[in-house]
Amino acid sequence: MREQILFSGIGVTSILSGIPLARRRVRPNRWYGLRIPATCADEYVWYEANAACGRDLILLGCALLLVALGLPRFLPLSRPAYTTVCAALLARSPSPSADGGWPIASSAPAVDTRRGTA
Repeated sequence: MREQILFSGIGVTSILSGIPLARRRVRPNRWYGLRIPATCADEYVWYEANAACGRDLILLGCALLLVALGLPRFLPLSRPAYTTVCAALLARSPSPSADGGWPIASSAPAVDTRRGTA
């Protein structure tokens, strides 16, 4: 039961933290979002890359929530087996930054922030 609450909570947290990113509501900042040189240098790249990361976080959270809540109902497993399945989903899931935002940010032209030119 504790494991079900834990993994459901991780799923909900992923969804809730992904929504503002996906809706492009998070301005460039130091704490929240994909912060790499390309996203910090260009506001357009920031919003595009973080929107992709947000969508991936929402999908990951939905998948984890579905598995965490549905698995015990349809496939009774021991606690260690349940924990292994949920942890494997987290470990094997695509990283939001690697699959979503990073390719967008890395394909952006380099911007010289001192001069404002590409």
